[in-house]
Amino acid sequence: MKTYYLAYGSNLNKGQMQYRCPKAQEVGKLLLPDYRLVFKGVADIIEAKGYSVPVGLWLITPDCEKALDRYEGFPTLYRKQWWKWTPEEGQEPNTLMAYVMNRTDICPPSEGYYQSIAEGYKDFGIPDHYLVEALRHSHDNKSGVGHHPKRFKLVK
Repeated sequence: MKTYYLAYGSNLNKGQMQYRCPKAQEVGKLLLPDYRLVFKGVADIIEAKGYSVPVGLWLITPDCEKALDRYEGFPTLYRKQWWKWTPEEGQEPNTLMAYVMNRTDICPPSEGYYQSIAEGYKDFGIPDHYLVEALRHSHDNKSGVGHHPKRFKLVK
């Protein structure tokens, strides 16, 4: 059984996703209404009326989901959230899954992590103004230290 997975952070980066989940299939991109991209050291999406966040849509296998669970620190760092999706006419409705953070503190990302997401935006053909706005928001509203993966060097 396969799952539709919404990526909004480093899993937009096709090279990284290929490494983590070689059996994942790119489906396309969507705009998730009433959510906003934010940084808590790493990317997250939060409910925000009037905003929208672009996401990459992947079809993943159970093995991919296990790999993503490890990468996302599920269930401690991220939890899974599900949405009902009604695609174009003639297609069956389905559910979509994304990882959403359990933390609340806003904090800018490391430069390397931010660049990996910027590459993913290019991979999916998503305008980078969403990413730039999320970075600006994280600097203007910093409320904690956030989570910074050891594999990405933190630039102060």
